[in-house]
Amino acid sequence: MYSAQEIQQFLSEKSAQLNACRHHLHQHPEIGLQLPETSAFIEKELRSYGVDEIHKGFGSSALVAVIHGKKKSDKWIGLRADMDALPLLEQSGAEYASVNEKRAHSCGHDGHMTVALGACRFLASHRDFEGSVAVIFQPGEEGYAGARLMVENGLFEKFPIAEIYATHCEPTLDVGQIGIDPGYIMAAADIFTIDVTGRGGHGAKPQVAVDSVLVASQIVVSAQSIVSRNVNPLQGAVVSFGAILAGDENGSSVLPQTAKLIGTCRSFEPDVQDRVQQRLGEIAEGVASAYGARAQCHYTRLYPALLNHEQQALAVKEIVRNWLGEEGLKPAPQQMTAEDFAFMTQVCPGCLFRLGIRDPKHTASLHECEFDFNDEATLYGSTLMVLIALNRLKAVNA
Repeated sequence: MYSAQEIQQFLSEKSAQLNACRHHLHQHPEIGLQLPETSAFIEKELRSYGVDEIHKGFGSSALVAVIHGKKKSDKWIGLRADMDALPLLEQSGAEYASVNEKRAHSCGHDGHMTVALGACRFLASHRDFEGSVAVIFQPGEEGYAGARLMVENGLFEKFPIAEIYATHCEPTLDVGQIGIDPGYIMAAADIFTIDVTGRGGHGAKPQVAVDSVLVASQIVVSAQSIVSRNVNPLQGAVVSFGAILAGDENGSSVLPQTAKLIGTCRSFEPDVQDRVQQRLGEIAEGVASAYGARAQCHYTRLYPALLNHEQQALAVKEIVRNWLGEEGLKPAPQQMTAEDFAFMTQVCPGCLFRLGIRDPKHTASLHECEFDFNDEATLYGSTLMVLIALNRLKAVNA
């Protein structure tokens, strides 16, 4: 098996080319499920590395690169990288800043793709291992559920992937640090709308109307009791309202007949998710009824909570400890943000590790317009991806 030092040395020699790839991807971001330019660029790179197979489709611009070792195996390891950008105006000041208006890689997916390309480049040129690796380039992570689409379109039926792994850059960790822990690490992301129907009227005669704005406001306030009074204090949940839509800005004396509330709920454990959804609907209907109005809650479960499976997370933790020592190994605290990699770990054991990118020049948080991935982190991400693939292939095919 190749050592971490051998892998790092090879990738260090390719750093200029990998950085150039990252800068190109950063400069030409695309959003959603159809990423024609991004997909074409990735495919060209993969073919230049000499990967064995490139599979397309899965209902989107997804690509799967297959790399076989000297001997094929019945159980493969999967490595996943997300590809899509955000609908955001970049203000990073980078020379390679986005040329696509209101499109920006402000979540680091350009770095994730480059990390995966680095792993592909090493594995394709170092075949002295037993087994096969499927490197998955997945679009549509930012709200489009691209991972679910790939699962539904037969990803795990087409490839005998026994375990799957992914990374996400982490601005709170320094370059050279890896965050990994078992258990739930990212929340389920749900959205809801609540439609309130009252009776419109004159603002000077509220007694003959049913004020939908008042009712909506009371629902917002009452819903805050869900987390504080209906969820175990040792468990986590969030109920947030992002918009209230009612009336007209020119209608100061008009009590609108309808109002709409829009928001999100976050949780980890399925029973908490069920409870939050139940109580939100009950509170909306109950508060509205008390005021003589009606309310209907429409609740949609977007992304499940991301579970790092214990066996796989502890295995990665040991790989990092042996490679970087205790100083390079950090906890991966739970976050209420969401990640559609959870759709893959629902059907296949695996985990996501956090890749440190912080240094004095890289302090912006994810989804900020100033954000830029740190090229120095690519070496660590690609090296760990290779180490995971080689070590876990040996384990699952033992």
